[in-house]
Amino acid sequence: MKPVTEYQNFRVFIRDFYTERKVRSGFIWREFAREAGYSSPVFLKLVCDGTANLSDAGMERVAEAMGLVGVDLQYFRTLVRFNQEKDAAKKREIFKELRAITKENEITLVGEDQYDYYESWVNPVLREMAPYVSDSTPAQMADKLTFGAQAAEVKKALQLLQKVGLLNKTADGKYEQASKAITTGNLEFTSLSVREMHRQMGELAIRSLDEVPVDERNVSGMTFGVSEEAYQRITKEIADFRRRITAIAMQDTNENRIYRLNVQLFPLTKDLKKGGDNV
Repeated sequence: MKPVTEYQNFRVFIRDFYTERKVRSGFIWREFAREAGYSSPVFLKLVCDGTANLSDAGMERVAEAMGLVGVDLQYFRTLVRFNQEKDAAKKREIFKELRAITKENEITLVGEDQYDYYESWVNPVLREMAPYVSDSTPAQMADKLTFGAQAAEVKKALQLLQKVGLLNKTADGKYEQASKAITTGNLEFTSLSVREMHRQMGELAIRSLDEVPVDERNVSGMTFGVSEEAYQRITKEIADFRRRITAIAMQDTNENRIYRLNVQLFPLTKDLKKGGDNV
């Protein structure tokens, strides 16, 4: 079984621990709960299913039942807090604690590079732009950005992109993309920075209304009522649309500018039929 420091979700770690012991010795949830001091025989199963949380005291009992000590115990405690925290700002602070724990103990934190990539809007822009302006200095690259950035920020982004393998620097000093496409994946830590990326890009979209000429942008919107079934159909259409747009961009060989496409679909009301007098 992998060490806990390779997990991004404590619920998955607990389930893997349980599964391994079950295969090895016929371990059952009732026995696991008893070892962790719970009267409910299925409580830990509910925790793994995401329908129950661990209290601070429960966290310690479960960790003891799994034999966690030292850095593994420290990481587990912090990971539980991270996964159960709802506030994004607090989650980012807890993530810093996870990074500090792994760095102090010379452990590679899975998903750390992806987190850094999505933490700033400058990173994906530089990934696309750098191969076309390889002869430019970081300051000159910063000047080419529509919404501006500091030269130090551009330099940091270029270093990160090379570190994570998204940009390569050739022998003659030119930048080239290591691969043409990148996805967010399904990593717990990455999802936190992806939300930050969406926020930043949304703010840039607002700025574009005043700072970008009308003939260089396309901003539109609709407001409508739909059922849950129609919502699911619409989200599928959006996914299909994004794939078609990606195909067009991938086939283009004459790029001269970097664009961002935001597709946003979100509710403006609560459920109008739930809890009301409608029949």
